[in-house]
Amino acid sequence: MARADQLLASYRRHVSLTPRASLPLSQRVWFIVYPPEDERRMVNRIPEFEIATREHGLDWHHLDLTGVFADWMDTFDPDERTDILAAPRLTQKYATKGLTALVSNRVRTAMQSVPSERADGTVLAISGLMDLYDFTQVSAVLETVENLRLRGILALFFPGEREGNTYRFLGARDGWNYLATPILTEG
Repeated sequence: MARADQLLASYRRHVSLTPRASLPLSQRVWFIVYPPEDERRMVNRIPEFEIATREHGLDWHHLDLTGVFADWMDTFDPDERTDILAAPRLTQKYATKGLTALVSNRVRTAMQSVPSERADGTVLAISGLMDLYDFTQVSAVLETVENLRLRGILALFFPGEREGNTYRFLGARDGWNYLATPILTEG
């Protein structure tokens, strides 16, 4: 069985369990972990994750962050954008606050679009995390979501690896410890 098929089967098992809104957010975050080289395959399979979610009576809301870096760069005037891109350290400095704020706003908007009466039974799936690499961290996105008090389940399509409770984004960054529920190919 292909890795994507195994991951979908693992997801089906997780989504079949009744989510409890009373759990702290850290226990309602699901990391759908796969090797970075499978990113394109996983993006193409996201509709199958939505179907699996809906089959178990939960709502689905998908936020794709693909292109978010370009969208953020478009907020600068052309001369400033050229200066920022010419200096990688400057880009990183600006992105730490600016890009994280843009992503935060997108997550907030996605959450607000979910009807409050269905919020506890909604999976907010976020994909396109690769666009954050080198500019902001996935952990910053999680901090944003924690501050927004998400009521449902947060599912992150995470290109990277997991060892224990430590996640490494794209297998390249130092990992960080997070108490999310991992959804892995090995079940």
